[in-house]
Amino acid sequence: MARRCGTVPQMWQVYGLLFMVTVIAGLTPIAAGAATSEIPPLSLPVFRFGLAGGLLWITARVLGLSKPVPSARRPLFICLGLLCVPVNQLGFLYGIKLASPTHGAIAYALVPVLVFWVSVVLRRNAPTRRMALASALACAGALTVVLSTRQGSSLLTTRILTGDIFLLSAAISWSLFVVLSQPLVKELGAVRTLSLVMLIGTAFQLPLVLVDWRWFELGTFTLAQVSWKGFGGLLFLTLITAYLNYLLWYIVTARFDVTKSAIITNAHFLITVLVESVLIGGVLSGWGGVGIGVGSAILFAGIALSSSARSETPIDNVRRSQQNQTT
Repeated sequence: MARRCGTVPQMWQVYGLLFMVTVIAGLTPIAAGAATSEIPPLSLPVFRFGLAGGLLWITARVLGLSKPVPSARRPLFICLGLLCVPVNQLGFLYGIKLASPTHGAIAYALVPVLVFWVSVVLRRNAPTRRMALASALACAGALTVVLSTRQGSSLLTTRILTGDIFLLSAAISWSLFVVLSQPLVKELGAVRTLSLVMLIGTAFQLPLVLVDWRWFELGTFTLAQVSWKGFGGLLFLTLITAYLNYLLWYIVTARFDVTKSAIITNAHFLITVLVESVLIGGVLSGWGGVGIGVGSAILFAGIALSSSARSETPIDNVRRSQQNQTT
């Protein structure tokens, strides 16, 4: 009896961590919107991933998680560094700036489905009817939410449509990153792998800073023009999302079923929709609110169906490997 009672506080702690992970994920697009409105998106990733990668590297050393990188794995690390920082952040940050935080959250809510289909393309999984149905539901729900959050009188402006294309590319690149990083996570551990990937990706981003300074926004940028919202968004993206939230997710998956965790945390887009509605006002009112509600329900149904699929997907393997390393 004592043992059972002792597990109750522990489970509440896990659910509390799950809630924190979900809230942080939901607030990340909001923070990205605040940061990219004042800080050049092409240069922002250098600070974000340089600092977060350094902190994760120190954490790995302190926790004794550092392992030598086999020379055969170095080309894969280079590929993952390119995917994680220059490729992914170009799509995510510019997409948020051109479209909206809600659209960014919706794009990343599709990641569980995209991971499966990326693995199918790479011949690491076979297509199933269950995942085809989950994909159809998720895409239909996402499209409904996107159309219900249209800005102004036009249905989709060129700016928003361009931003959505950037965001979709970011979700696809992150899904590819998840699949390709699986063997490294199994061999070296999640914290060690991500710290090195972030630092390598930051090195690849440095030439883009020079491009930004020469031809884009950085040439006319000054720190004096950044308000507390811009700095707050940058610090949130760096310290809370890229560093703290990953460690929290690492802890959660070591103590809780990965499938249930995925279903809960992938509902983060609902938080983004709610927060953006409060900040902008009127998004959840009228028929737009009805469309968002219906679309969110359909999207979440697709996420739940894909996350509870019997066949194990690469993202499940990654999360389970994280679980095995800490138990």
